Parts: sequence; C-alpha cells; structure tokens
Amino acid sequence: MQPENPSFDTWTSGFLIAVAMGVFIFILLISTKNRKNLPIAFLVLSFSIILFQYVLFWTEYQQSFPYLVLIPTVCYYATGPLLYLYFLNLYKKKVQFNYALHFFPAILMIVPNIQLWLKYLGLMDIQSSILSIPYGYWVIAAHMVLYTVLIFLLIRKHRNLTSEYAKIRSKWATILGVLYAAFVLSYISYYSLVKFTFFNDVHDYMISIMMSISIYAIGYFIFKQPRVFNGEFWSHLFLKQQSDSQLTENTKEEFYTGLLQHIETNKPYLDNNLRLVQLADEVGLSTHTLSMIINDRSSKNFNQFINEFRLREAEKMLMEGSSNSIKSIYFDVGFNSKATFYKAFKNKYHCTPQQFKQQRVKGIELSE
Repeated sequence: MQPENPSFDTWTSGFLIAVAMGVFIFILLISTKNRKNLPIAFLVLSFSIILFQYVLFWTEYQQSFPYLVLIPTVCYYATGPLLYLYFLNLYKKKVQFNYALHFFPAILMIVPNIQLWLKYLGLMDIQSSILSIPYGYWVIAAHMVLYTVLIFLLIRKHRNLTSEYAKIRSKWATILGVLYAAFVLSYISYYSLVKFTFFNDVHDYMISIMMSISIYAIGYFIFKQPRVFNGEFWSHLFLKQQSDSQLTENTKEEFYTGLLQHIETNKPYLDNNLRLVQLADEVGLSTHTLSMIINDRSSKNFNQFINEFRLREAEKMLMEGSSNSIKSIYFDVGFNSKATFYKAFKNKYHCTPQQFKQQRVKGIELSE
C-alpha cells in the first residue's frame, strides 16, 4: 500500500523512530563488552534494518535506495539463529564452532545482494535467476518457524522453577520467545492476508508493529536492568516487588551461594580494579543487595570479603613455591597496594609473606 508521492505519515514516522531506537540499543549492547549480549544486539539490529526497508517501501523512498531492497532477507534468515544462540548462552549450553552453519542461509543471501550492488554500480549487467532467491517468502517463514519451535523446546526443557533465578530466567525467556513468535506470526499473516480484498494498511503494518514492540520491549528491559541479558536477573524485574529486608533466608542463602560459585569459578578478585558495582553486575544483583548479602552472610564488608579470597590465592602461591617475587604477589592476587596486602596478610596469618614462605620451607624440610 504505497502512497502516490514519497511522504511520511504517522505510522511510518513512528516506525522510523523505532529504527533509531533499535540502532541505539544495538550500540548500547555492543558497547558493554559482554559477549552474551551480542546475539540480542544483532537481533535488534536485524529488526531495525527490516523495519527501515519497510519504511522506504511505504514512503516510496525505496526508489532512491533500490540497492537496499534485498538486505532484509539476510536479516530474516539471521533472526532465528541469533535468538537461538542467545538462548543457548542463557542456559549456559556449550556452543560448538560449527554453530556458524546455522547462519549459512543468511550468508547465502548476501550473494544476490552483492550481485545487485554490482549491477547498480555498472560493474555487472547479468540477468540471473539468483536475484529471485530472496523472494521465497514461505521459505523464510518456514525457516523462522523452525527456530521458533527450537527455541520453545529449549525453554520447555529448562523450565526448572526450583530457584529464584530459574523463575526469573524462565519468565524472561518466555517473554522473548513470545515476542519472536508474534513477529513470525505477523509475517505469515501478512503474506496470507495480502491475497484477500479486505486487506488494508493496518494489516500491511502488522509486521512492523510487532518489530517495533519487540525493539521497545527490549529497550524497556535495558532501562530497567542494564544486565537483564546476562541470564541472572535481579528478582525485582519480574517477581513481586519486595524490599531487601523482606528477602527470605532461603533467597539470601541462594544468592550468597551463587556469589561464591561465581567467585570460585571466575576469580573476579584477581582484577585489581574490581568494584562492588562491577561484581553486582556480574552476578545480576543491585549493588545495595549484594552489599547487604555479603554483610549478612560473611559478617564482612565488600573489601574485606574480596580481600579474603585474594589472601587465599596469595597463600596458595606461597605454599606452592611460586616463582613470582613476593614483592609482586600482592598485585598478582588483586591488591593494588603493597602496604594494604602486607597489613591484611599479617592480620590473618600473624606474619609477613616472607616469614610465611620461610616457615613453609622449614616445614617441608622437617617432614623430609
């Protein structure tokens, strides 16, 4: 349903704003340096590109940018693999190197795009049937339906509601899955209804409306919780609101156990610049909640709590006879100040690191 002259109406203006929002969200997500965000980032970018092409089509500005007409096909074939990859990361599934094969259809669609670009550049004047490949609408629909099914099977398989995190993760997964399913349904509905006489502009805009909703929904969750895509969200996002003082003992213990597991596995304390806000982001809690849980469960403040793990690492290096100089060990285990390290070490072990190492050597000699 194109207008006679290139122009914007209320609908297309709103969609163009959604495109701008999508590009902004894409930049925001890739700037976090969190690789878990990349599939969602490129999914939002794909929606934005498709939506932009629709805006060009409806406003008839497409005639000014004819070389962009096939790009959305690449994006359609990329949406399913991108979202499925996100869910694999969400559920901490190991992603094999050959997962790249999932993107083969999208990569294949780049070929007709290149041919079209060369044609408009005057470098190729070949009429090829390959240009008709991207117009296999029902093949695209089947491809997206397949990934919709795979995604919901994955969600169903991991619908473990035995913990707070699992409940939150399940809710977010369902929301994201439903948004994508609605987008796919809109796509299928469009090419089904377009053959009927009652088809009108509202039906024409259906796909774009769903993409806009998806973009704004993801933007909303970013605003509410910057680390919403880490898979371990703060429960205020989806669960009934409650103050930290109302957290149950089981929930506190669950959060603390998750924190210890993260620390033991990833050793964030080795980062000399580790801050409370950084660790809170990594485990999906607010800084206030993380501080409260550390104080409640360990009877230490954040610095004391983290330094305890650094001292254990230093003890391990000293007992193993590390080749690292004692003077440099403090930095290797995460301390920024040698004085702070020596003070904390003496408070715990009642001796200096050098004395500790000498005692260790004497102990080994006596045992021999």
